[in-house]
Amino acid sequence: GYENGTIRGHVYDDFCPMLDWCQSQGIPVYIYSSGSIEAQKLLFGHSIKGDLQHHFRGHFDTTSGSKKEAVSYQTIAKSMGLEPSEITFVSDAEAELVAAKEAGIGHVVMSIRPGNVPLTAVGKDFPIVHSLLQLCG
Repeated sequence: GYENGTIRGHVYDDFCPMLDWCQSQGIPVYIYSSGSIEAQKLLFGHSIKGDLQHHFRGHFDTTSGSKKEAVSYQTIAKSMGLEPSEITFVSDAEAELVAAKEAGIGHVVMSIRPGNVPLTAVGKDFPIVHSLLQLCG
């Protein structure tokens, strides 16, 4: 479906401007998803905003480990050639943010979108953005 255009990956309206800003600032962007790397490439390569692949330095999936385990984030940081403290990680899942924080990720941010699961006290402890543009300095 992606190949013939009948399926296109959804991205929020603020996603492309955030990617453009990161690119203009020399900030590499990586994706860590529960979906396979191949699925990520299909989604972002055939998005409603066109092919976004050139914006990404790399992709990670659960072959790097569970998104709910701190060691996964440490593994990813090592493969990126960075200290965990140098990374910003944004998610809408509290358990992922907790694991990232435990791994020493420097900036762990909760993304609030319509339809998200309501936050618990755990999620409210993280910095919150309602738009990815809030990450742009």
